[in-house]
Amino acid sequence: MREPLEGLDATAEAELAVNEVEPASDPDIGRLRAALRELEAAKARVERDARRAADELREKLVLDLLPVLDNFDRTLAATEVGRDATEAMLQGLRQVRSQFANVLAKFGVERIDAKHQRFDPRVHDAISIVPVNHATAHDIVIDQIEAGYRFGDKLLRPAKVIVGRHMPRYH
Repeated sequence: MREPLEGLDATAEAELAVNEVEPASDPDIGRLRAALRELEAAKARVERDARRAADELREKLVLDLLPVLDNFDRTLAATEVGRDATEAMLQGLRQVRSQFANVLAKFGVERIDAKHQRFDPRVHDAISIVPVNHATAHDIVIDQIEAGYRFGDKLLRPAKVIVGRHMPRYH
């Protein structure tokens, strides 16, 4: 019996063994090679399904965590306007929010900040349109109500935005 070769997985070693079989058993070699191809295809399917299941699980987790991040944003905004909280509390909230956003980033979540960007219906959800005086502000995001998020190439949630619409005045 041959010693295992370093750096080869079991399937590669099996294929080497098939190639070492004597020519008298050619039909057997064909069946062995077909069985190896089927094994490799099954292995690839299992790995692909496992990656897909893991991605779906992470996506569900992230979708559950996004409202928490939104609430941090709202709390920070209200506290900054009212200034009724101590500066230490405000700083602590900012740190927690930053830490939470970093955790999401480690999972591959990217925030879509839309304010002052051109409206893009692929990543923005216009919840309101407001008139603007200058043509340069036409189709520009005037305000962002909720940030959007991507997970890799997939849009998890579009940014909820208010878009400017230039309406020329007629005399």
